[in-house]
Amino acid sequence: MSTLDRLTAPGHLRAPFRQFAGSRIVERQIDLALAAGCETIACLVDGIGREVIEAQRRAERGGARFVALQDPRPLSGLITTADELLVLSSGVLPDEDAVLRHVARPTVLVFPAEIAVSRGYERIDAEFAWSGAMLILGANVERLAELAPDADIISALLRIALQSGVRIHPLEKRLIEEGAWHLSPNENELAEREARWIGAHATPAPFTAPGLAIAERIGVRLARDIIGGKGARIPAIAAGFSGILALSSGILGYPLASFGFGALMAMLGVAGETVERIAQAGQIGRSRSALTKAIDWLLDPILAILIALASPEDTEWLRLFVPTVLFGLLRLAQFRGSGKWRESYRDRVALALLMVPAAFLGIVQPVVAVMVLIVLLSLFRLSDRAE
Repeated sequence: MSTLDRLTAPGHLRAPFRQFAGSRIVERQIDLALAAGCETIACLVDGIGREVIEAQRRAERGGARFVALQDPRPLSGLITTADELLVLSSGVLPDEDAVLRHVARPTVLVFPAEIAVSRGYERIDAEFAWSGAMLILGANVERLAELAPDADIISALLRIALQSGVRIHPLEKRLIEEGAWHLSPNENELAEREARWIGAHATPAPFTAPGLAIAERIGVRLARDIIGGKGARIPAIAAGFSGILALSSGILGYPLASFGFGALMAMLGVAGETVERIAQAGQIGRSRSALTKAIDWLLDPILAILIALASPEDTEWLRLFVPTVLFGLLRLAQFRGSGKWRESYRDRVALALLMVPAAFLGIVQPVVAVMVLIVLLSLFRLSDRAE
């Protein structure tokens, strides 16, 4: 792959470094290479800047070796004749599924010239233009030594592959027409594709878990505005702050406010996790951030403490025991449940909101006890179905 771009005017951001769904195009190419099983990623660069360093980290996080080449001549030493080489043109943002389906063996992926050439794709003959992706044999790289130092290596590899008889595979032109495949896309094209990409990777919970469903849909909407930017961490940070306010209100004797802030913590935590999940979609070796993990781990203990603080003092140890049993059963049901009701056990937003009127009426502990009974009975029902 390459970060070189001779088509971009001076002073403008190069196509490989343009943002798509929270990542640069070159980083999305790395994700594709990792998904295709590449063990070494060689990238042509004209300097080692922040973008290249972050691309290297992404490749290494996915388990691949990353080599930045300012001079293409060492490329022949990296590749043996037994290797296969996945080549991606500078600034190409392909449809990942389409590439992975067609690169099981050496092939040059092409589009009809009539639709592709006018969009900047390189014509290879009267009928076809190169899509910007191909799989070739390592032996083809040896012929690069014959080229001038300033030659376009990617285009040269394309010509060498065609001359050596690598088969051509035409792709459906709808990939271009529907905006699923781009070459050096502009901001508007990226924005349109990003909206579709987010929608495809967002899986909001069903409304059998109403609080969770609303929170995840809020996260999907936020992702369109803040994904990849500094604001992507704001929902999770706000969730942590809400948790502090919830505990403070509970300790000071304001149960209604404490459960309100608890519901807000749960909602913002889910929204933040949704934004992070969408941003990390397609990445190999990426895990949840420490912040979202901490919020997930702390939410149940905080809600249990709020329930205990809102329960009558004369119930003593039962104040904490009953909510502990409830959250333990809910966690168990999450793993044993199936179908649309499984998400209901995970809905802490609705649970916290339910505690608000219960706290107002002074019946928090009885309501929690009834919930324990309901979850317990549902677990027995799930067990019967499994048998």
